[in-house]
Parts: sequence; structure tokens; C-alpha cells
Amino acid sequence: MNILLVLWTIAHFLTGAILGAVIGTALKRLLRDGGAVKQNYRQHEVINMMGLNFVLVWLVMMAMVAAFGFTQEILGFMVPEGFQLTPDLAMPLTILIAGVGIFGLIDDLLGSRESTGFRGHIGQLIKGRLTTGALKALGIPVVSFYAIYQLSNGFAEAFGNSVLIALFVNTLNLLDLRPGRALKLFIPLLAIFLFYAPSSYALAVASLLGIAVVLVGADLREEIMLGDVGSNILGALLGFSFAVTFGWGIKLTLIVVMLVLQVLTEKYSLTQIIEKTPILRTIDRMGRGKMDIPSARADSVPGE
Repeated sequence: MNILLVLWTIAHFLTGAILGAVIGTALKRLLRDGGAVKQNYRQHEVINMMGLNFVLVWLVMMAMVAAFGFTQEILGFMVPEGFQLTPDLAMPLTILIAGVGIFGLIDDLLGSRESTGFRGHIGQLIKGRLTTGALKALGIPVVSFYAIYQLSNGFAEAFGNSVLIALFVNTLNLLDLRPGRALKLFIPLLAIFLFYAPSSYALAVASLLGIAVVLVGADLREEIMLGDVGSNILGALLGFSFAVTFGWGIKLTLIVVMLVLQVLTEKYSLTQIIEKTPILRTIDRMGRGKMDIPSARADSVPGE
């Protein structure tokens, strides 16, 4: 393994973490002052929509990448292949993060719990009422398709990849009903791509992991919520990573598993399933200051 590439990857992780901490501190204050406060599952007031930190940090990092490339041309030196995030990956990622983030933000600002689950939102749409959930169900696959098309071999593969991304978005949305739950899945899964993804994409993964690691502590302490904007982005990034890295043997398996999970959560609460499974319950409660007791609260509505 190239030691310089390892050090360069660590530098990207630290850059993402530092920017995440600095921008996150300012964003947290902005959201609190703007009234973006929501009651969590224990009726504690928590600052919502901190998932916006991913959007803001990523945009800053893309500006830094562009400036770095411009500096190379002026000074007349070239960075070796694999030591920079190339436009063919940077642009689709930017489109994906911004696009799914917007749909999540709309849901955070305008969404209600009158309709839950895929059937509930599509049922309302059939009746002529557009819910934020239906808007996400329609819009996120379109954004995903547009973002992944240039990295796919034709329409059929792009369609399959966009389905994979959309299902990951829905799965992370289902998970994000307890402090730290979504990030506990996101961080170890995304870390896989530090080893398996092309080196240029591993740099992006390292940066995104830096942001996530900064957020997970505050999430577990019930100081912040990622919001739909955050869970949408986490899911989209995982789906994108699997789409560009692995073959269809793995991708089809994941699609089937997540479709089964979608059907299951139309009838049963994912939170209650986790609570009744000892190993999942232990992992779910790790890092929290207090243990919660399951109850028929709004956060345990099937299909949310």
C-alpha cells in the first residue's frame, strides 16, 4: 500500500472533521436561533436539520478541490493519479448530496405525520394530495438516476443503481428515529470503501467520514438531530458507494434485502423489532446516556 496515499487519505479525513466541527458549530447556533428545534422520542428539545452540515462542508471542500486544481496549472506541477478527487466522481456526488438534501429539507420544513409509509404517501398522491413523502419517493430516484448515469453502463444499469440509492435513502430514513442510530450504520459501512473503492473515491469517503464522526457524538447526546436532510444524504452516499464499487451480485442482494425491509416496516415498527432483538438492542443503545423504554409513541409508527 502506498504510504503517501494513506497519509493523503488521512489528511482528507482530518479536513472533513475540522471543517465539520467549525461549520457545524456555526450551523448549530444558526438553527437554534432560527427556531429549528424539535422534540425527540423522549420529548427533549433538540436542534434539528444538522444534516445540512454535510451539504455545507462538501461544498466548501469542492471549492478547495477546484482551487487546488487551478493552483496546479499555475505552478506547473501535477498530482499523481489517485491523489485527487476527479470531476467524474465529484460532480455526481455534488448533485446527489445537494439533490437528496433538498428533498429532505422540504420534508423537515413542511412534512407532517398524517401519512406514513410508502403506501400512505402514494395513497394520498392517488387522491390528488401531494405529501412531502410522495415528493421524496418521486424526486429522489430521479436525482439518483441523473447523478449515477454517467458512471453506469447504459440506461438499465443506471436505473438499477438509482433504485439501489433510493432504497438506501429510505432505509436510513427508517433507522433515524433514535439518537446515533443512522450514523452507527453509516460510519462502519462507508469505511468499507476506504479499502475497496478506487483511491480517488476513497478520498471523498474519508472526507465524509470525518464529517460523520464529528456529528455522531452530539447525536448520541441528544443535542442534535440529523433530520430528513441528514438521513437522506447518508442513505444516498451509501447507495452511491455500493453502486460505483461493487458488482450486481452484491447490489441485487442489497436491493432484495431492503425491499423486504420496506414491506416489513409497512406492518411493523422497526424500533420495536430492534428492541426485541438482543444484539440489535445492545448496538442501538451503545453510546447513549440513558436507556429508553419502548412505547407506542409517534417515533415507532410503522413505515415512517
